Amino acid sequence: MARATALTPLLVLSESTADSAVEYVIGGLELGGAEREAAAQLLADTAMQIVCGESPVLDRWRGRRDGGPPETGTALKAVETFMSIGFGTPDNPPNDDHLQGHIAELIWYLVIAERLVARDGRVLVRAHPVKADPLEPGGDGLVVYANPSGDYVFRLWEIKKHTAQAVISGTINRAGKQLAKRGHEYLAKLSGPESMIEDVSLRDMYSSMVDLWFDRSAKAGVGVSVGTSASTAPHSHRSFGSIRATFPAFALPAQTEAIVVAIPDFAGFASRVKDIVWSGL
Repeated sequence: MARATALTPLLVLSESTADSAVEYVIGGLELGGAEREAAAQLLADTAMQIVCGESPVLDRWRGRRDGGPPETGTALKAVETFMSIGFGTPDNPPNDDHLQGHIAELIWYLVIAERLVARDGRVLVRAHPVKADPLEPGGDGLVVYANPSGDYVFRLWEIKKHTAQAVISGTINRAGKQLAKRGHEYLAKLSGPESMIEDVSLRDMYSSMVDLWFDRSAKAGVGVSVGTSASTAPHSHRSFGSIRATFPAFALPAQTEAIVVAIPDFAGFASRVKDIVWSGL
């Protein structure tokens, strides 16, 4: 079957209106049928790309997923090792909460990576991949842009899954407060290694991120992303108001952002992604 190369068109994202203090998009509400399967296949492949990198294990996994013969011996053990980091194995399946959180992170990554130009004219420079291991501590998402003046700016994201029947605004509020409390730590962990890259101007940006965060600079900003089921999707811009309230100094347009992907039966969708990953054994 032809495989999807982008997630965003499958989600049919709707943008926030002008009366919202936070820029946001909501999508996935009608995801079903072939589009749902295409999205699950794309997320599974992306997850394995992130964990495998340039390892030949990725091709082994893809070959088996696509109907090739199973690996044996050392080759099989290597596939199991990489795959188990984010998805466990059939003999040792992942915790449902951890799995759904991982899927929420993968969704965020693809939506952000596919948005090459933001609404305020920022051009994507680098979207850091999410962690291969959903249990690894630290920040969830970091994105660097060049603004229309050519200066680098960044957004630090917190990503959650929401599976409770309670209103989603509580999860959004909790994510924003987590960024306010620990954002400087997340940035230190994410930006420190990047301060040694060869690109001098980009290196300088990474080196100054923590300072810019504490100063609530115009070059900094935040985002909250939530993966959930369609039944708990937000109904108005008021669901996102806590982000601006938590970060009042980020008052410029697009310094506070949000993404909600609300898929029918989010838990079932996450399980399908896991099954596709397991099909590579």
